[in-house]
Amino acid sequence: MAWRMTRGEAVRLGLLLAILATGAVVASTTDLPTVDQLRDRVADTGVLGWAAVAGGTAIALLAPVPRTALALLTGILLGFWAGLLAAVTGALLGALLGFGLGRALGRGTLMRLAGPRLQRADQLAMDRGFVAVLVARLTPVLPYFLVNYAAGLSGVRLPVYLAATSLGLLPGAVFNVAVGSVAGGLGEWGLVITVGPAAAVFAVVGLRWWCRRGRSTAVSTAD
Repeated sequence: MAWRMTRGEAVRLGLLLAILATGAVVASTTDLPTVDQLRDRVADTGVLGWAAVAGGTAIALLAPVPRTALALLTGILLGFWAGLLAAVTGALLGALLGFGLGRALGRGTLMRLAGPRLQRADQLAMDRGFVAVLVARLTPVLPYFLVNYAAGLSGVRLPVYLAATSLGLLPGAVFNVAVGSVAGGLGEWGLVITVGPAAAVFAVVGLRWWCRRGRSTAVSTAD
């Protein structure tokens, strides 16, 4: 029997795709203020500025914006402790928003389309969701926003998802905010001096993971 998408499912799926496309366009075309301008604005608004940074982080993470860059910027703007609080809060809010959109707009359609293999994978996500989300959060090459939406489409339970996300994002947040706070105190070249080595480490780790993945795929194909 041919599978047909209902009108409601088409609307929800179209809305989810429109949100993703809009976020990508806005992220790639918006002219952002300089770091000095942002720092002055945050300093003038106090606690409200911290809340605005956290909220801005959450909204930005609905689009393909690197969480690492946002955490670095937060460290530059707010320093370590306030920056860490804002970065973690914003990342959790963004994770929750992405999960909610995926769950509300795409999961029903996906499960109607799902075959036996996808249903088994969905059940596995329900049974072992904590480990799956934690590994995804600790894998630097997986985009943060994609994990949010994918978790919403899967069967992982919300409390499990939030617990694994909180644990998985904390190490990177501590490191990146710390680097950003140090860079903010070094002046114009601070970000280059501190972020350069960190970016190199992440690039090497990502390249090694990609090469291992390629070798594993080749071996599997040969077998």
